[in-house]
Amino acid sequence: MKRMLARCALITVAAGAAFAITACASDSPVSPEGFAAGPSALSRQSSQVNAGIYQLSFYTNGLVPVTTLVAGSGSELILGGLVTDVAGAPAQAGSVTFQYCSLKGFPPNDITRADEAPSSACASGDGDWARLTTVPVDASGHAYMDFGIVMLPRTIGFRFAYTRKGGAVSSGVSAPADFTWVAG
Repeated sequence: MKRMLARCALITVAAGAAFAITACASDSPVSPEGFAAGPSALSRQSSQVNAGIYQLSFYTNGLVPVTTLVAGSGSELILGGLVTDVAGAPAQAGSVTFQYCSLKGFPPNDITRADEAPSSACASGDGDWARLTTVPVDASGHAYMDFGIVMLPRTIGFRFAYTRKGGAVSSGVSAPADFTWVAG
């Protein structure tokens, strides 16, 4: 009788092992193939990317919000980008590329023939968005760039492009906004 029970137990174990091998052979995250792919494959399956909100703001020295500045006054314009998801949670990773509207056919950095233009020039096709610099976002979803001092009155269109780097907020572009320097 002991031999018979031992033989039944062996058959049950063998049948259970065959069932376990068959059940694990599918291409699932818990299959041998899923584990061979490594933990990054598993995290990609469970990560979620959310739509973003991309807000451009203008500041001067000390991050004081401004809507205009006096040309040649010595006050610097600081561009600020804020990236959050639709619920208001800040982007934790990624970078912001600040851009300005540049008139086609005009040389950049030439004070006698300025290429900077209002955002309407880029909307109409008379200008293109030109890259200023790329800055990583901080833990609060902010990125800043010092545009500097402008000597002549003018209006310049700005925007920024956010590039996601492993965070939960999708890549996107802010709405353009114009900033004006007035005569003193």
